Amino acid sequence: MGRSAPPSAPAAAAAPARGGRKRKRHLVTTSPAAQVGGWATLPTDLTRLVAGRVLAGDVVDYIAFRAVCSGWRACAPSPRDPTLRKHLLRPRAWVALCDGDAARPDDACEITFFHTRTARSLRVRLPELRCHRIVGFTDGLIILLHKRTTAVRVLNPFTGVAVDLPPLAPVFHQVVKNRNSLLYMLHQRHVSDDPHCRHRLVPLHGWSARL
Repeated sequence: MGRSAPPSAPAAAAAPARGGRKRKRHLVTTSPAAQVGGWATLPTDLTRLVAGRVLAGDVVDYIAFRAVCSGWRACAPSPRDPTLRKHLLRPRAWVALCDGDAARPDDACEITFFHTRTARSLRVRLPELRCHRIVGFTDGLIILLHKRTTAVRVLNPFTGVAVDLPPLAPVFHQVVKNRNSLLYMLHQRHVSDDPHCRHRLVPLHGWSARL
């Protein structure tokens, strides 16, 4: 009678590792958020809490936070304030690296900003700069003057919100007119106080009446 063949050995034992060493199995661990679908699936209340903390730091980081995914954007209100009155939605610690038209050609329509706290720089595309002259910066906002109509525009460079103000030309002409009237009134007052003057002039609302 023939002998029965011994049971076959497992495949793992039949193929030993090179050099007689056992191979170590590397385990890949994932975060709880990644196991359930990624950071985009964070609870709504937690996402809103994080968004509020980010906005308290800087509106630029808040804009980047909203751009991550539609879920985060839905939990974070829009940073576009049509009145430009909310200080929390204004850029903080950002300095524009330009000087009017000298460093910014009219057709460039872009400004490089430098963050004084983190030394980060951003080049922002601003079509609103076309046909405008930069006349000042205040509280993170840009003050623009239209080259042809002299209309004033206040612009948030990161949200793109702009508030248009009346032109300066009529106001300037009125100020010059009032200034000339005031100077004329003061001059006539000085003449009226002169006892050697042949005519006595009395100032009246910026004008003079000869008595």
